[in-house]
Amino acid sequence: MQELLRKHNPIWFGKMLKTGIERSCLQQIVSFIPVPHMIAISGARRSGKSYILKQLIMHLLQTKTPPANILSLNFEDPYFINHNGIEVLDTLLSEYRIMQKPSGKIFLFLDEIQNIPGWHRWLRYLYDRDSEVKIFITGSNSELLSVDLASHLTGRVISIENFPFSFYEFLKGLSDIQLPTILQYDTLYSFNPLLQHYLENIFKTGLFPEVINCQDMELQEVILRQYFQQVIFKDIVPKFSIRNSKTIEQLAYYCSTTFASRFSYNKIATTVGSNENTIKEYLSYLEKAYLFFVIERFSYSLQKQTRYAKKIYISDEGLRNATASSFSPDIGRHAENIVFLHLRRKTKRITFWQDDKNGSEIDFIVQAKNYYLLCNVSYTNDISEREYRGFSIFLHTHNIENYQCLLISKNVYKKIEYDGIKIEIVPLWLFLLDTGEWLQTKNLLFNR
Repeated sequence: MQELLRKHNPIWFGKMLKTGIERSCLQQIVSFIPVPHMIAISGARRSGKSYILKQLIMHLLQTKTPPANILSLNFEDPYFINHNGIEVLDTLLSEYRIMQKPSGKIFLFLDEIQNIPGWHRWLRYLYDRDSEVKIFITGSNSELLSVDLASHLTGRVISIENFPFSFYEFLKGLSDIQLPTILQYDTLYSFNPLLQHYLENIFKTGLFPEVINCQDMELQEVILRQYFQQVIFKDIVPKFSIRNSKTIEQLAYYCSTTFASRFSYNKIATTVGSNENTIKEYLSYLEKAYLFFVIERFSYSLQKQTRYAKKIYISDEGLRNATASSFSPDIGRHAENIVFLHLRRKTKRITFWQDDKNGSEIDFIVQAKNYYLLCNVSYTNDISEREYRGFSIFLHTHNIENYQCLLISKNVYKKIEYDGIKIEIVPLWLFLLDTGEWLQTKNLLFNR
């Protein structure tokens, strides 16, 4: 047992951890360290949750936390295949206290905790009995669903979502580009060709950490296809006791092919040979596993909203390319999808809108308190009037006063006025480098 603890905690012996690229969510998690709640990091498979734990551990060490006060365990270790009873958690914690004799606050990091049956009960008991232990957990997305955490650990946990790398995180890991401290159009203009190159490469490969570090394109596809299958058959099927796994597999591949487009449950049911209720249920499982995301059409009426067509987006560009039956480049849809993912990192309050009469639309409507961001994506430098018209029709038919209209282009940067409405046009590469403060403070889109 002591040898296992030594193996998992090299920091006790002065060894540093490899932490990779610092994730943008790290500072948010750090801000929660003083509060008593457990921290649960959920999200897509292979999106770097374990590295976030390592980054947190290194942060603690750098802020003078004694190594003896940190205990880290990864339950993917083969040892836990035959030693996975809940009593092993008590034994490990007791043995750690004997070995390290920690004084004061203990920081407990439990990676892939779902491999220990009954872990919810053990954590709840530890949390309630020992306020000197700060707990951080990660696990497969099927086990750390927010609904599960809410039911088992009510009032005791803060959930953090993790996604594959953002464009900004990806660029931080490159050696051939050093971004300026202030990310604005003027300071980034000289990087434009390089940023454009990397962005359009991401349309092909996506941003999963394991994939961007792999130079073999065939191996990239193998990794992504395996990931797709693992989410379906290791996370979703056993978690939700799905008997007809073929249907949900067909559904997932259909959604991959038709990403960034509108759909109806009836049409999908007909295509995959199922029924509407089953499709609704299975799509909710794909969402909970962070494989796909469904957004509703904007409406003040919840009843109407449920009747309208939805739109679906996939969690990664490379994942789509590795699993879709379509071989077309679909650059426009990739641009729209990556904009959605950027917005989804910041908020879940995303809808779209379409005019029933002439088809004009708003790709994304993001609501933050009483402020609305209206966003269209047109990945071209030759923007048609149709893109502007959607803003005009929507705003003249809805009573919204506090708003910003944003049109995301390929490389156009300017402000225009159309039908009395101010519209800001920005390149996609610039939009992806904002830090999201515009959701709290309007018109500060690019402030860091």
